[in-house]
Amino acid sequence: CNSSKPPEHTPSLAADASSQQGQPPVQAPTTQTPPQGQAPAQAQAQQRPKPKDDKNAVIMPRSFRLLDELEKGQKAERAAHISWGLAKEDDMTLTDWNATIFGPIDTNFDNRIYSLTITCGPSYPDEPPAVKFTSAINMCCVEEDGCVKVGWGVLNSWRRDFTMETVLDALRKEMSQGRNRGLPQPQGSPAPPS
Repeated sequence: CNSSKPPEHTPSLAADASSQQGQPPVQAPTTQTPPQGQAPAQAQAQQRPKPKDDKNAVIMPRSFRLLDELEKGQKAERAAHISWGLAKEDDMTLTDWNATIFGPIDTNFDNRIYSLTITCGPSYPDEPPAVKFTSAINMCCVEEDGCVKVGWGVLNSWRRDFTMETVLDALRKEMSQGRNRGLPQPQGSPAPPS
């Protein structure tokens, strides 16, 4: 809270007196100086651990966040049973995405690959993306047109730190739930257009 500058280091009188008596100079305690161009308060703030709920934390802009998600999808830094990437490589708005989910074993989704579209609107990641299966699927959280219900799990309880990977993982887990795992699945026809 104190905005005054810390006292600058001045040689101590003890050091002067000892050097005049032929003894090695006594070193006065020094204060650590921050790196050049950095205020002392900034240096201290960098050394302190940040609290988890820092209200002053920098919020990553939408485009940076989506570029991170794109990179993670491309580098396979993800689970092997899901994938995602831009629908069009030249989409500078990073809005339209394609994704796949490999059906979990020991369910009626097993041995199937499901295709989806994900639309990250201008308010993403503050608001959830729109998610739609383009492969025909029978699940409790999916409308007849293939759209994932907005009131479903992750989309309903959306938080800014959720990602497309969060959504895809949650959908795959939903396939394994008792209410979905035994549902009869359509035979390979695409979901009807909206």
